[in-house]
Amino acid sequence: MFKKIKFYLRDYFAFNQTEIKGFMFMIFLIVILIISVFIFDFLPDNPITSKTIDPKRVEELMAKIEVKESAKKQVFQDRYANKYEKYDSDNTPSKPIKLFPFDPNQASEAQLEELGIANWMAKRIINYRTKGGQFRKKEDLQRIYDFPTDLYAKLESYITLPEKSVSGGFASFPKSEGSSEVKTSIIASTKESFKPVAFDLNRADTNDLKKLKGIGSKLSARIIKYREMVGGFYSENQVKEVFGLDSIVLDEILKFGTVNNPSLKKIKINEVTNEEFKHYYIRPYIAKSIIAYRQQHGNFTSKKDFEPIKLLDVKTLDKIFPYFEL
Repeated sequence: MFKKIKFYLRDYFAFNQTEIKGFMFMIFLIVILIISVFIFDFLPDNPITSKTIDPKRVEELMAKIEVKESAKKQVFQDRYANKYEKYDSDNTPSKPIKLFPFDPNQASEAQLEELGIANWMAKRIINYRTKGGQFRKKEDLQRIYDFPTDLYAKLESYITLPEKSVSGGFASFPKSEGSSEVKTSIIASTKESFKPVAFDLNRADTNDLKKLKGIGSKLSARIIKYREMVGGFYSENQVKEVFGLDSIVLDEILKFGTVNNPSLKKIKINEVTNEEFKHYYIRPYIAKSIIAYRQQHGNFTSKKDFEPIKLLDVKTLDKIFPYFEL
């Protein structure tokens, strides 16, 4: 039969011996392929394929993925939460608390710690007094940067300050014949030379600040330095954060100082990197958590987008948000 087929192929197609072999081999392959199609129809389904399309199996795989993702997030949160707790532990006094009347202008570091004030805060108060700062009224204790408000509420009734003299604590003029005339002339000349006017806190220099009562070269330079450090003032009340300003000086600044159309140093929060994200109001681990949240959930579009960040409390967000550029 094979010889007859070869004869017909040579006679009809004029094939040579090699072409006939190739043609026969091609016919053989075609027959095999046709037969294999029917054979595969009778074979059982592949068990692996059936499992991959099982809905229950898909749900199990998705659940495992979610568990792994949540575990990664938890590790990230715990890592920074531990740092946060460590910072809070620094505010806990190492000695037992003992409340007693005290004068913040004279209390020693050990006495301040006995009242429940952390060691680093007690040193800050002593440093404030060493540089010439005075507590003229109870509320001045809250002017110390980072002084806990809840601790102040406990200590307020125990704060004792000397009564103000009639002259307001300033040296009086010596009593002598004609002293009233001399005193009147000095006061009049002082009033004429001291004529402060309203000024913008973001544009003021040291000369503008030194025109106010109680502000000298050091305090004026400190205010300017703090303004540059935070990137400009968006509110007059930010002056209260400057270290070393007592209530009288603050009242004087807030009386004449204003903030109009502030030009703040903005942070492009959707572009800034971990290395670039630095601000006086933000601690490094909180800055990292903000960047990590942005990388996981996308760019920030409003202030509300920052609220889910657990390490960023509302108070800090209100202070730092004006410096963000979305």
